[in-house]
Amino acid sequence: MKATLSLIAFLLYASISSAQILPQTPWTWMKGDNTIDQTGIYGTQCIANNSNKPGARNYSTTWRDTTGNLWLFGGLGYGISGMGYLNDLWKYTPATNNWTWVKGDNTIEQYSIYGTMGTANATNKPGAAYGSVSWTDANNTLWLFGGYGYTNNDFGFLNTIWKYNPATNQWIWVKGDKTIDKVGVYGTKGTAHTNNKPGARYGCRTWIDASGNFWLYGGFGFGESGNGILNDLWKYNPATNQWTWISGDKTINQRGVYGTKGISGSVNKPGGRYLSSSWTDNSGNFWMFGGYGFDETSPGRLNDMWKYNPAANEWTWVSGEKTVNQLGEYGTQGQPDMANKPGSRYISSSWTDAAGELWLFGGFGNDAVSVGNLNDLWKFSPVTNAWTWMKGDNIVDQPGIYGTQGLPDPTNKSGARTASVTWTDNNGNLWLFGGHGFDGSSEGELNDLWKITSIGILLPLKLLQFNAVLNNNDVRLQWQSEQETAFSHFNIQRSVDGINFTTIGHISGNGNSGRSNYNYTDNDLQSTSLKVFYRLQMVDKDGRFNYSKVLVFDLKQTTTTFTAFPNPVVHSLNVSFTQEITGKVVISITDMKGVTIKRQTQNIVAGRASTNIDVSNLAPATYIISLINDSGTTQQKFIKQ
Repeated sequence: MKATLSLIAFLLYASISSAQILPQTPWTWMKGDNTIDQTGIYGTQCIANNSNKPGARNYSTTWRDTTGNLWLFGGLGYGISGMGYLNDLWKYTPATNNWTWVKGDNTIEQYSIYGTMGTANATNKPGAAYGSVSWTDANNTLWLFGGYGYTNNDFGFLNTIWKYNPATNQWIWVKGDKTIDKVGVYGTKGTAHTNNKPGARYGCRTWIDASGNFWLYGGFGFGESGNGILNDLWKYNPATNQWTWISGDKTINQRGVYGTKGISGSVNKPGGRYLSSSWTDNSGNFWMFGGYGFDETSPGRLNDMWKYNPAANEWTWVSGEKTVNQLGEYGTQGQPDMANKPGSRYISSSWTDAAGELWLFGGFGNDAVSVGNLNDLWKFSPVTNAWTWMKGDNIVDQPGIYGTQGLPDPTNKSGARTASVTWTDNNGNLWLFGGHGFDGSSEGELNDLWKITSIGILLPLKLLQFNAVLNNNDVRLQWQSEQETAFSHFNIQRSVDGINFTTIGHISGNGNSGRSNYNYTDNDLQSTSLKVFYRLQMVDKDGRFNYSKVLVFDLKQTTTTFTAFPNPVVHSLNVSFTQEITGKVVISITDMKGVTIKRQTQNIVAGRASTNIDVSNLAPATYIISLINDSGTTQQKFIKQ
């Protein structure tokens, strides 16, 4: 049935697609040791070497820079000898598979050298600490806050902000105290002030918004008085060097106010918690899962999922339970289901992938029947609010299977662990380092580096891009692939809930080894649907198949202006606009110096249209996107993370 939707249909999100991570997608043991409690090999500072490696550790802090390097700071573990608190700064380069010891000490229990606040110096350095949190800004600067560790003469909870410039290899003490256990100065809620500051703490959560502000939630430490579990939400503006207390309480050990699941509210708030997991989605919302803290009445391990909308300053309880110590519901591996849920846990690891889906790994908590160290890998869709158990075991305390270093294998798996650190690289691969848990047989501190590739290994076909345009009542899907010599066909699939897909079209592959371009138009949308989801099922000649990422259109949007979102963006920038007459539309991206970085031309029928631009290869920075058509030129700034 031909749909009779209005011209207001609007693309919610879409992304360039490589083969998605599936239960069969392999872990690869990339670097480090497959035995516990290993000391580090530091080599020469600032010189990469294949034999270099950080010692085993947990509760470290990480960043990713603009060129895709992965950075690691401190934690509790091993330097060149002995176990203790660390302040070593490392850089890992995925292209060479080498670690570089960049800054800090190769021995444990080192004090800070603060220097003068706001002034860089080659001798400045944070002291050894664990449980700190981090941000990376658009200028490639690495930021470090808080933790539990050393000042220049003492040991305890910290509230210091440090900034590290990779170009100069220097630290700057930016804000906060150089004495331990300081209480917070909250000021007036919603009002920035130079005297405001969060109390000293560790195990909090952080996000960065479209304007480059840093956000901080909870942790274990000091409120306005006394120490305990926190639920305060703060915003820090690097340009003004000021904190703002946004929401939550300035007193410790506060219970949650859940409201109705799925409904935001001004009085909703997560209870105090620390060592939870966090993400930022493609629409700029902040997400938080679990941790150790308070439900409505008492403390324990949590499995509640919350979403925070910075524009509305409201929390929504999205998924999970509002009581502590819940068992997991695993369902069938690889199959999303609204009944699925990870068990209650804390000290887990998290990533956001190219499609804006949220990933959760391991931690300490509940499987389906008991409590212990976990190695289950979960995926959460912010669109459908459904969890999928993707990989790993549904029982606690499982050993790892390492295989051969550098070789992916579907039988490989990370052992159960807590307090690991994670990155996502520029190609969308998920990386996991260290923590406390299991090697192949024993429990202890780990320094193994793992990668889960976002490039599937099931089919010879390589999907280079998958795009779509919603123009009035039609959706035009376009994709490009190569390496089709053993490939059969594409099934075009559609869904109205993002879980149950139906095949609506079939296109045979060209069978070429080179690049091939395909398109398909869906002009039979369901007029009663609020959203519509598309994916490609890619079928090999021997019957094996894989899926693309999912493209989603929101059919209830009513905006009529030129919009580009999400902002900030990681992989795919979505553009919506009104086309007055049928004709060509030019969309270009320039840097702040006016240099054109990307340009594409499309023929668009008069009416409302939406399309997406792949920006995954752009360096993190601020850019301008321009729309040029017969109505003139419209521009908007966006931030690439």
